[in-house]
Amino acid sequence: MKSDVPPPVDRTLRAILSIIFSVLCFSVLNAISKTLSQTFPVVEVIWGRYIFAFIFMLVLFLPQSGMNLFRWHNVPSQIIRGLLLFFSSFLYFHGIVYLPLATAASISLTSPLVVTALSSKFLGEPVGPRRWAACAVGFIGALIVVRPGHAHFEWHSLLIVASTLCSSLYQLFSRRYGQTERPDASATMATIVGTVVAMPLLPFEWVTPTLGWHWALFVGMGVMAGVGHYFLTIAYSQAPAAVVAPFNYMQLLGAALLGYLVFQDVPDFWTWIGAGVIVCSGLYLGHVERQRIKSALKP
Repeated sequence: MKSDVPPPVDRTLRAILSIIFSVLCFSVLNAISKTLSQTFPVVEVIWGRYIFAFIFMLVLFLPQSGMNLFRWHNVPSQIIRGLLLFFSSFLYFHGIVYLPLATAASISLTSPLVVTALSSKFLGEPVGPRRWAACAVGFIGALIVVRPGHAHFEWHSLLIVASTLCSSLYQLFSRRYGQTERPDASATMATIVGTVVAMPLLPFEWVTPTLGWHWALFVGMGVMAGVGHYFLTIAYSQAPAAVVAPFNYMQLLGAALLGYLVFQDVPDFWTWIGAGVIVCSGLYLGHVERQRIKSALKP
C-alpha cells in the first residue's frame, strides 16, 4: 500500500543561514580570544569564554524555557559532546596565540572533509560523488591559502589540526542527537561542561582583570560563544552534516578581515584566491542539496 505522507524534508535554508551566522560569531570570538591571550593565560581566557556564555544562556533562555533548559534526553552523549567542544576550544585557543587567524582558520577548514567521511557511517546519511567533489575542491582552496610547500613548519599548527578533529566529532554528535534535544538545552550543557572542566586549572594561572575593557572583552567572548553554538546546534539539527559542514569555509573570510582590522595581518593574493575557491565549493554544495530535495519532492 502506497503512503500519502510526503518524505521528510530537511529545512536546509534555515540550516545554512544558521551555520553562516554561527561562523561569523566564532570569527569574532577567535579575534577576542587572541587579543585577551596576549595579556591573560589561555586557560583563564577559555574559562571566561565558558562562564560568560553560561550566564548569557541563562539570561536569554531561562525566562522562556524554564527548567527545560536543564532537561536532556541523552545526558552521556551531551557530556561527550561538551568535552569535544572544550578540547577543540582549548587546542585552538593555544594555537592562535602563535598563528595568524587566517592560517588557523585555513587549517580548520579540513573539518568538512572529516565530517563528510564519517557522516555515512556515523549518521547513515548518503554522501554522493558531487558532494565529495565539492569538499575536495574546498580542501584544495585551503591548501592554496596555506601553501605548505612554501612555508616553514610551525608545530603549533598541529594544535589546530587536533582541534579540528575534535570539532568534527562535535559536529557529528550535534547532528546525531540534535533532533531529539532542544537547541537551547544542548548549547547550555556544552557551556556547563566547559566551565566545570576548566575550573580546576584556574588557581594555577589566574590573573585578575583590572581594566573595564578587559571585562567587556570577556563578556563579549561569552556572548559570541553562546550565540554561535546555539545556531550551530540549530544548523546540524535541520540538515545533513555533509551539507552544513562546508559552510564553515566562510570562517576564513571572517578570520582574514578581523586579522587585518585587529592585528594588521594582510592576506596576500593567493589567500584571496583560495578563499574564493572555498566559498564557491560551499555554494555548489548548497546547489547540489537543493537539487536533491527537488528530486525527492517529485511524484
